[in-house]
Parts: sequence; C-alpha cells; structure tokens
Amino acid sequence: MQNLDIVPSTLDLLGLEAVLAEDNEKSYKLKQAVEELEAQSKNEYDYILIDCPPSLNLLTINALAAADALIVPLQCEFYALEGLGQLLETVEHVRATLNKDLLIHGVL
Repeated sequence: MQNLDIVPSTLDLLGLEAVLAEDNEKSYKLKQAVEELEAQSKNEYDYILIDCPPSLNLLTINALAAADALIVPLQCEFYALEGLGQLLETVEHVRATLNKDLLIHGVL
C-alpha cells in the first residue's frame, strides 16, 4: 500500500523487556527510536501508530512515554473496566514522570 509502512512485531520482543530492565534509560528507548526515525525521514510521517498488548509492562510504558496521545480499545465487560482504571492510573504516573504532554484521545 502506498504511503503506509508497517513494522510488525517479532519473537525478538520476548527478550526485550529483560534487556530493557537493565538499562538506565529503559523507559525512553522507544521515544528515542521514534525521534531518530522522524529526524531521518524528514517529517515523512503524519501518524505513527503503536499497538500495545493489554498488559501494563515495560514495553507499554515505553509506548506511553513515546506517544503524543492514546486511543484505548475497550470491551464492554467488567474486567475490561477494571483494566481501564489501572490504565488511567498508569497514564497519570507516566504524565507525572515521563511524558507530561500525553493525551487520551478517546476510548473505543
């Protein structure tokens, strides 16, 4: 498809969290990579979408630190609503410590 680049996940991500845990800049690795991509591509991208698993792990924290905004997909069931509460707490923590400008654009 023209004007669309996709970087799929691979099995290499399985060990990434363990590697990141030992790094002092662990919460900013994805942000640094996105900034390098933007610099090299000369603003070729209008949007960069980062798909995260429904867990709040170090990879998700990296995505929240790198993001301008997030859109939260949500199933209409009890445990999903509990998870949303945890996510909102995490977003507040990320705003306070890693990314003060992080916005929530919506819940789907």
